[in-house]
Amino acid sequence: MKQKLLNTRQLKFIKLIAQGESQAQAHRRAGYRCPTIEGHGANAVRLLKNERIQRGLQKLREKSFSDMALSAAEKRSFLARAVRADASNPDPDLVQELVETHGEHGSVKRVKLVSKLEAINIDNKMAGDNFADKAGNDSVNPFLAIISLFSNSPGLPAALPASQPAIDAEIVE
Repeated sequence: MKQKLLNTRQLKFIKLIAQGESQAQAHRRAGYRCPTIEGHGANAVRLLKNERIQRGLQKLREKSFSDMALSAAEKRSFLARAVRADASNPDPDLVQELVETHGEHGSVKRVKLVSKLEAINIDNKMAGDNFADKAGNDSVNPFLAIISLFSNSPGLPAALPASQPAIDAEIVE
């Protein structure tokens, strides 16, 4: 069975509602006639109970949302610009913080940009290149492999005989 289309006033009414207009004002501005604003409000409520009006309003809201949402290409383009940004002359939308201080020796401008490492991390996840997702039980952790060469800890393979002296190390900063 063919669905009956919305008329011109009904279409204008749902567009005004989707734009955030009050129900009574949307009813009035769509071209409906009522002697009072209360009448417009009551008739608007009645119109909104109509299934065709509800479906039309839902479709309009979904279309509006999908038009506003960023596409994957737009998101990845932003991430690429964030990684390639020149700190001396950044695009304004990549600046997270801008601080200017004025002192005896002139003004100093400090610019904080979007994190390049975080942008790379997010882009890797969007592209499916996340190492954590790809690492399985058969992967080798290079750090643990190096540690295992010098450790007789339980759970790690012993690379040196127990008679070998321990290596003392100190970190000097």
